[in-house]
Amino acid sequence: MKTALSIIFLFLSLGGLFAQEEIANYKRAKVLIEEGEHVEAMELLRPYLDEEKYGALSGYARYHFARAAYGNRQFELAKNTCLMLLEQDNWSGEDEARYLLALSHFQLSAPSEALKHIAAISSENIKNEAYKATFKFLKVSSSSVLAVQYGQYPDNKGLVMALKTILESQGSLSSTERNLYEEIRRRAFEIVDSGEDAKKDQVLDIAVVLPFNYEGGSGTASLGGNNFVLQLYQGIQLALEQAREDGVDLNFQVFDTQRNAEKVRAILGDPFLKKADIILGPIYPEETALVAEFANLYQIPQINPLSNMDENIKSSNYSYLFRPSVQSISQKVIDYCRRFEGRRIALAYSGASRDEQLANLFTEMARRSGLQIVQSQKVNTPDMRDFFESLGLGKDDEPKVDMMVIFSDDPNVASPVFAMVESLGPGIPVVVMESWLYFNFANYEMMETQNFHFVGNNTVDFNDEILNNFRERYMDTYKTYPSSFVYIGYELADFVCQMINGREGFDFRKNLDRSGYQKGKLTFGFDFAGQRSNDYVPILRLEEGVLTIEEE
Repeated sequence: MKTALSIIFLFLSLGGLFAQEEIANYKRAKVLIEEGEHVEAMELLRPYLDEEKYGALSGYARYHFARAAYGNRQFELAKNTCLMLLEQDNWSGEDEARYLLALSHFQLSAPSEALKHIAAISSENIKNEAYKATFKFLKVSSSSVLAVQYGQYPDNKGLVMALKTILESQGSLSSTERNLYEEIRRRAFEIVDSGEDAKKDQVLDIAVVLPFNYEGGSGTASLGGNNFVLQLYQGIQLALEQAREDGVDLNFQVFDTQRNAEKVRAILGDPFLKKADIILGPIYPEETALVAEFANLYQIPQINPLSNMDENIKSSNYSYLFRPSVQSISQKVIDYCRRFEGRRIALAYSGASRDEQLANLFTEMARRSGLQIVQSQKVNTPDMRDFFESLGLGKDDEPKVDMMVIFSDDPNVASPVFAMVESLGPGIPVVVMESWLYFNFANYEMMETQNFHFVGNNTVDFNDEILNNFRERYMDTYKTYPSSFVYIGYELADFVCQMINGREGFDFRKNLDRSGYQKGKLTFGFDFAGQRSNDYVPILRLEEGVLTIEEE
């Protein structure tokens, strides 16, 4: 058991009051305690407990007697001795006695009494030792008991960490426990074990937090090549390796969330997360919300690499979408549609959350912009033919619409659209997401001649020579061609390394605002000025087989 350094026994003063031979046994008893000879030490100390004869020395003797009793596992005796000591007028080491008393109560299975005495300690050094003891003794208690004690002693850091540990170890949490955990987690974030904030240096520290095992399992050895998160990470890793070769001083650590909220909470307790300059990921809404809260608390930029939905980042000033938000996409498509003379729009969208949000926003914006939504329908594969026929397309009748907008990344929606548009010939403009460019059944010549227009969503510029070099490098490494997820991962990590580093500084927000629009390494570019998502949403079309930005 540690003894507080603040106890000073004033031997010189005591030596003036008592003959050396009178306190020889007292000094010998202290040595015996350190050597673990507790019973012999207690016997040598008993005569010095006489306050009338030994005055102030009796207080020190009583304290060491309690220490010896505790070391001999006589916890009741240690407790009673400390209580007597706290009543002694000439004893000035109240905090040391309270700490030892608290330890005795813990050993006697009386944690409430222990916590009460810890709360009365005024010395910060001794209190921190008491917090460590609290964690040691209570980390195996029940969460229901600790929840009550936390309500009484919310400032006890050891109690907070013990309750956090127990809740995280439970397989599932009730709604009450989950609410308590969220509060405890916020309190735990505020506790700095070292007593000082993590110090930033000129090294770019990147935490990659992704759900590699989003379908269950753990580890990366068994992940298949078609795992889109693994593909995303492969792009990130290649960009970080390239940045190092280019002279960027960086570190990165990778964490697998397993798409599990409890796993995410455990990851957020890793010391690297707090020192990170930026967090890449996660992806899914439930895990993004947890990391966004952490990012906001510690003022660390956090980027969702794939989502267009900004619901889970609105409450955090430090969370970003790498892609455009549904708001930006809707507004850009509205602006594009207003360039045409016709105002009648047919809107089709899939049942995906993003596409339903896009449809709702687009409909409201169209109403305010003077555009007319003549048909709006959530569709799947069998619906598309009926949808076309309802618009007078495919018949000799005059079409009921001037343009068509389809919000979907589903190839099962795209395939019948391609077939029907090709059979009808060039006619009304069809505005679709840029993901349609990647479908293996897409015919570029047909898309060029059939009036397709693509909404940029961090779209890859296939005409850039750098892209060809990247594809070759990826092929050399992984023996296959990169997917769209590989491209987005590479572009994300390259963008981050360009934006914050030892040369440009680590103020992500300031650097974004200062940069404005910038061409991407593999994509058509970004613009985060004043935004927490990419506000650059070009409308693209194919011209002579080349993907180009339409002039505004």
